[in-house]
Amino acid sequence: MSGAAGPDTTTCRRRLVGAALVALLLVTGVARAATYYVRQTIGDDTHDGLGPQAAWQHLSKLSSAMHAGDVAYVGPGLYREEVVVENDGAPDARIVFVADTTGQHTGDPPGTVMVTGADPVDGTIFAPHASPGVYTARIPSTVWGAVEMDGPQYRYGGTRETRELVVEKMSPVDVVAKLPSTYYYDDAAKVLYLHTSDGRPPATHEMELITRGNGILVQGKRHVTVMGFTFRHMQDSGISFFKDAGDGIAVDNTSYGSRQGIRVYGAPDVLVYGNTLFRNENSGVYFAARSTKGVAIGNTAYENVKGVRWSSQSVDGLCLDNTLFENRERGIAIENADRILVRRNKVVDNSASQVLVIESAYSAEADCYETHRPGELVAEFYPYFERDRHATLAEYQRARHQDLSSRAGGCGPLPAKVDVHRLQAETAAYAARARKLLSGAQEAAVSGGVRRWLDWLRGK
Repeated sequence: MSGAAGPDTTTCRRRLVGAALVALLLVTGVARAATYYVRQTIGDDTHDGLGPQAAWQHLSKLSSAMHAGDVAYVGPGLYREEVVVENDGAPDARIVFVADTTGQHTGDPPGTVMVTGADPVDGTIFAPHASPGVYTARIPSTVWGAVEMDGPQYRYGGTRETRELVVEKMSPVDVVAKLPSTYYYDDAAKVLYLHTSDGRPPATHEMELITRGNGILVQGKRHVTVMGFTFRHMQDSGISFFKDAGDGIAVDNTSYGSRQGIRVYGAPDVLVYGNTLFRNENSGVYFAARSTKGVAIGNTAYENVKGVRWSSQSVDGLCLDNTLFENRERGIAIENADRILVRRNKVVDNSASQVLVIESAYSAEADCYETHRPGELVAEFYPYFERDRHATLAEYQRARHQDLSSRAGGCGPLPAKVDVHRLQAETAAYAARARKLLSGAQEAAVSGGVRRWLDWLRGK
């Protein structure tokens, strides 16, 4: 049949499941549950937050406010803050954070709801160090990283895990001098050392410093849902379900430029669905430290070190319908985590291998693997790296009797990558633009109604 193709089966399935999830997760079983609103446009922290016209301005107000059954709608804009969830939800009364990107609930113009752990810094405060390429500045508070906003927005690497520091025993400052796009913060001296991507002074770049740990931290609290946010440049992750933060759900978020996009650590029964996770230093989503029954469905992960990852006895996981491509090492990593089911994933051009398995029992079927670059493997297994590394699907199938119904090549088109510069420009300018739109609407309502407002929007 000719003509434009409609959505594929996976996309349709994902949309249906997503719609069902949204409907389910917004249902509350608590009669007195509250609905809170946060708006950068007209918010005021002296209000009670209980209506669109009484909205708070700052996201952090939700940390202590949210209780079982409560829902928070957060309007678009750029939020340089974090939420630390202080209370539990319940099985029939979840705590739900919703990024209101359409403005349906808050009344704001549509836009991205971005939460960042980074703050702008004046590059002129940095002075050249004795080591070529290194620049220093005194920074009173701890710095967890740096990022050039005029570049691809990877965060700078630290020194602690480098071969130069661990094996060669170089000093942190010497490591920074050797490696571009690195930083070292001397906490005792309160001095930050930077080596930019091109060795030029920080003042020649649009620099931000990472000073906050997570976008939304759920530590030891259960039954929390996070939906629709965009997170960037955190010390740890956009969303962190940490130490007994079980029964968490992350749906339709975007998270990039952090350690992990979404971190699940010691937290059982967490669902990660439909998220876009990229350019994170470790993994797109990482289930670790006995995060049992962790489920990753319908996520897109690219340009991380690893796309989706289970480790350290995070058993009984499910990896389903994910698209994992162009990650810097592996697409799927299963490390000391048994009974992981891998089904219907699209795994393409991950630099080292598409699948890494380290001493784990797993089951894989109906996946699609595609490699185009020299040295890319389909699958590799530890501790037998020398003889258990497979460049083709056929070799892997013969050796391991897994993925017998999977296919090599023909995986179909990949998702478009996020334009981080457009995203940053839009969110940085959102509040001023939205206030102007809202004031125009109010003026039109007073002096001529909807037609006058539409004329005002068109510049007539």
